[in-house]
Amino acid sequence: MAITDFWQVLDHQKLSGKNILNVYHAKRIKAGADAQEVAEAFAHTVLNSDLLGIQDNNLSRTTVEVENLGEPTDFHSFDSSALGGTDVGDHGPAFNVATIQFNRTRTDMKNGQKRFTAGNENDEVDGVWDAGMLASLALVGTAIHNPWHTAAAPAVDVCAFVIIKRFCVVEDQVPCVKYRLADATEIDAWHYIPTSKIVRSRMRSQVSRKVL
Repeated sequence: MAITDFWQVLDHQKLSGKNILNVYHAKRIKAGADAQEVAEAFAHTVLNSDLLGIQDNNLSRTTVEVENLGEPTDFHSFDSSALGGTDVGDHGPAFNVATIQFNRTRTDMKNGQKRFTAGNENDEVDGVWDAGMLASLALVGTAIHNPWHTAAAPAVDVCAFVIIKRFCVVEDQVPCVKYRLADATEIDAWHYIPTSKIVRSRMRSQVSRKVL
């Protein structure tokens, strides 16, 4: 497939004054789909899964942005402020996360990961998520790795969540300081659509969300 068949989705959030960003990539299924339709599919399929219910009610959203990786005129954003978290309780710091691993389908690429600022003190015991939280995370993971569709056409698959390889900008640098996504000549050979996931039972932390 061409690089114009792939989109990047940026889900901007805030908690306790800290900016939070989850990044997704999606691959075309429906011919003729554009960034606006992908945005609508993301909102309906991912944000309207159990995700909002496991995010603290102090977590707010600001904007969702969708950009085609190969066509600069194909982009869309919408105000997501009405889609904040709804979980009630004593929330921890913004860098505490619930993790879903999206299992790789090839040995030459890594598993995908999504780390959500989610849960509160009522949802865990000694850093282990309770059964209700784990069940909700499983539903969120399934919604993400299944095809996305819009509310207007729930039987029509618009796009699929995809893992795209990241290459180190400076070849053979250890540790790598800066990565880039596969480009137009590489993307067809360096991506996969995950079909299964593992929900991590322990609360973890996201280093990039800490004040360093």
